[in-house]
Amino acid sequence: MRKLFTTAIILTIIVTGAYADITMSGDARVRPRLDIIDLGSYGNRTDNIYYFYRARLDIAADIGDGYYFKTKLGYNGAANFAKLGTGTLPTGISLSSAGRSTVSFMEVYFGHQSETYGWAAGIIPVPHNPLLDMHFYPGKMGNIPWLLYNNASASGFDFNYMLAGGKFDLKLLVDNNDGIKVSSEGDVIDSLSTTDQYSLDASYSVSLGGIDVTPQFLMTIADEGDPAPMTYGAGLALPKVAGFGVSAYFGMTSQNADDTDAYTGWITRAKLVGKLGPGSLTAWYDIAAYTPDDDNLEPTNTSFMWISYTYTLHKSDMGDVTLSPTYRLYTQKTEGSLDYARTNIELTTQITFK
Repeated sequence: MRKLFTTAIILTIIVTGAYADITMSGDARVRPRLDIIDLGSYGNRTDNIYYFYRARLDIAADIGDGYYFKTKLGYNGAANFAKLGTGTLPTGISLSSAGRSTVSFMEVYFGHQSETYGWAAGIIPVPHNPLLDMHFYPGKMGNIPWLLYNNASASGFDFNYMLAGGKFDLKLLVDNNDGIKVSSEGDVIDSLSTTDQYSLDASYSVSLGGIDVTPQFLMTIADEGDPAPMTYGAGLALPKVAGFGVSAYFGMTSQNADDTDAYTGWITRAKLVGKLGPGSLTAWYDIAAYTPDDDNLEPTNTSFMWISYTYTLHKSDMGDVTLSPTYRLYTQKTEGSLDYARTNIELTTQITFK
């Protein structure tokens, strides 16, 4: 009788909704790609066709008064994609087609958000932009490395506050936890001790005369002998013209910590997004330069072009199915040593659900 009574209470709680407001959504993609890499006069050209797949699940729990928990599950590969025919095999004699990707917490954090302020802690989302590319991956900026290699997220803490009509956001990112203090008989041994590495990411978003402006500043605090770059720049989003949104980014970076390879760099992006015919067009172009602080080394110039067109096959209150043919061209050139060009021609098929 007591068991039946307990079961009835549990069912009543479920039916009446007396539990956290939990929602689930996600997406899945399959992407065939033609990958062409040309090393110019410094190597060969390769052409390769392969197939990617991706599935992600977002779970959010709202427990009231602005307190929440969120997580994203997916594969911890570049942009959460895995190649068909790769991954963990069931046995040593399994075919490559039995390979499967693993599932990880791509994001997992909790926090609080009100109309005036908010905070979060854990593996937090850090939305991609060119300044993050340049700051954390200066040798690969222009090739969306923050999105590919960090999956637009990082370990750390986030605080935001509405200020003077705009939103101020400050993130403290934990780049590594490698620091350790070594001592002997109470005296610290500096030569054996190391410190953790952190990065500060501060931005302020505000609308001025219909133009959205977001200045941003990044600074890394590193151990002695490790790179500690400083980056600053801004993003601009203009009012729509003929249904198209135009935005731009510009930023500069420098790194001159003692006993490291010093350098400077800059990046700029122009982006266009809007409806075109039955679908939507997304296009952007990046130009970047990385200049070592060494008279014996030449600067590396980078460009990246992205053009995609998205057509919706099906759309409902529960999700949609889209097709997105995409063209990408990434180049890197260093006088006397490098002439690299990579072309990706893809067809991304995607389903989203909520």
